[in-house]
Amino acid sequence: MTSYAKKILLLLFASLTVCSLIVPSGFAAPAPAISGLPLDTNETLSDGFCWNATTFGGFAYPVNKHKGFVASENWWGERLQYVEKDGQDELGKGHPGNHVIGEGELVYTTRPFSSKYGVVSDLELDASTTPKELGGMFYYQLPWFGKPYVAVGNDSTRLAKLVISQPSSDKKTLKAGDSWDLGSNYSLVVNQVDVDGEKVWFSLDKNGEEIESGIVNTSGNVADKTFTATADFGDKKDQLYFVTYVDSVFTSATDSFAVFKYTWLIDKDKVMVIENGDEYQGFEVKEASANEIVLKNSNSITLTLDKDKKNYFTDSWYFQTSDEGKGSTSPEGYVIYPATDVTVEDNTSSGVNNSESLLNESLSNESSPSTSSASLLESKADDLKDVNNNSSLPEEKTGIVTSAKASGFELLAGVFGIILCQYFIKRRD
Repeated sequence: MTSYAKKILLLLFASLTVCSLIVPSGFAAPAPAISGLPLDTNETLSDGFCWNATTFGGFAYPVNKHKGFVASENWWGERLQYVEKDGQDELGKGHPGNHVIGEGELVYTTRPFSSKYGVVSDLELDASTTPKELGGMFYYQLPWFGKPYVAVGNDSTRLAKLVISQPSSDKKTLKAGDSWDLGSNYSLVVNQVDVDGEKVWFSLDKNGEEIESGIVNTSGNVADKTFTATADFGDKKDQLYFVTYVDSVFTSATDSFAVFKYTWLIDKDKVMVIENGDEYQGFEVKEASANEIVLKNSNSITLTLDKDKKNYFTDSWYFQTSDEGKGSTSPEGYVIYPATDVTVEDNTSSGVNNSESLLNESLSNESSPSTSSASLLESKADDLKDVNNNSSLPEEKTGIVTSAKASGFELLAGVFGIILCQYFIKRRD
């Protein structure tokens, strides 16, 4: 075969590879899966069946916290481990063919870790420059079956869903009347922008009802630009649940805008309380403290030694194995690893009224809010309570996959590649 024909074959292979990723309309694509580190039962001791965030992608894993997540002692995050309890049917090298995990022998442990608020991290604030309303530079997250939660009051037995933690590189530009969907039925609504006074009046709504309201002056310091909200929830008083930072306000030829950054929100109305004896996804809580939650499987798990079988041990996590004697160094052994399917979400249409596209309009410093608008903000400021006088105790999206629609050109490339290949093979003959 000539070198030219080989190049054509390579192009053909690339075309077919692309085509294999295209799912025609009306057909469902198989769910992609995240797999953990595979272990051979004939090579692994019973205490070696352990997976953490670096060996199983189903666990939450902030890469900047790697050192703490893999520490031999005082580690953070999630771990799943087999622990032999009764000396019978031991999993591992001593009994490579055993495929039964006894009751209480599969242990799931999760520990909290600290994270800086976005406004603190990105603006490089320290203890002296951090707004006192934040109650500190850090808050604590607790991964719970692969999903991020916030430990209310630094207590791992009180978990609130992390609704949004706006990336430091992100900003949200809104004009008066715009509503930003934050998630979990929360939204931030811009009521009025006073460019002349460098102020913005906005509200935090839930289910369409206002729960907080404030005016921020962007001409001030970090504390002036930062808005916080606290409430009593999770059996604790005055807990911080909302933070946003107004970076600037500006005007275009037709509208006035405000730029929001470092927005952070937890769902204060749905706090999960964890207690000893509680059942979660086939596991029972054995230890519940402020610094650690330990759960063990409530029933024994019998693994089906079939490479295509999913042996679920939670609602979404499962063990997969090789066939018996396949992949193992023993005819009785097998290879085992945890896995989870990934949900493919289409985030191309959020329904949020975003004014980012309007930034390309010519800006005009001559256009400013009317005197009545500025007066409205001033009077509203007098009526609003000072929500930034409260302090709080706390101290920082499994598998995000965006879907894409492919045109028919990739299919044509595959067909064209096949035709070319056939042509050159016939020409060579």
